[in-house]
Amino acid sequence: MSRLLPDRIEREDIPEYGWFSVRELTTNAVCHRDYSDSGSKIIVKIFSNKIEFYNPGGLPKEITPQNITDKQYSRNPIIAKNSAKVKYIEELGEGWDKIIKEHKEHPLNPDLPEIKADERSILVTIFSTKEKFEEKKIELILTERQKKIVEYIKNNQRITTGLCAKLLDVSGDTSLRELTKLKSLNIIEKKGIGKGTYYILRMR
Repeated sequence: MSRLLPDRIEREDIPEYGWFSVRELTTNAVCHRDYSDSGSKIIVKIFSNKIEFYNPGGLPKEITPQNITDKQYSRNPIIAKNSAKVKYIEELGEGWDKIIKEHKEHPLNPDLPEIKADERSILVTIFSTKEKFEEKKIELILTERQKKIVEYIKNNQRITTGLCAKLLDVSGDTSLRELTKLKSLNIIEKKGIGKGTYYILRMR
């Protein structure tokens, strides 16, 4: 997805996942895996709605999924040190802070990463923003009147031409034009006939 900003000519691309998070979690897996466990391996699984990073080697006892952004550790300090030198990873203790920061600043507000760990492994999951693309795209292209109509239908399930005219304080012809435009954008659909006509949000 991309968007136009008022202070720029070019479009700004909005990624499905934060690029820094993907890079950092991949390199972290290499730096912090338990290499003494030769029977296991790093696994990255890409699903339609998430990416999972599985790594052999659990968290040290003093570090938990809850305090991982406050503490730091390195299972393989030589690998970590050299990876930091060539800019493959952040300085120790900074990576998770930047991952969380990237998620919080992402325009589509993705869910924060999920961390599951036991004594032998750690699984980190980051979540796609794909389902929010369409919602954000609609938000960017609609007029204030049209947004008001969509919000009304979300709260009340349906709207008629008459209700729309009262909602917007416009004539019946104007409300019909707004509803027709939303219908042409495949945001709402028309139900019923004649005086029984009403509009609902289109199922996606």
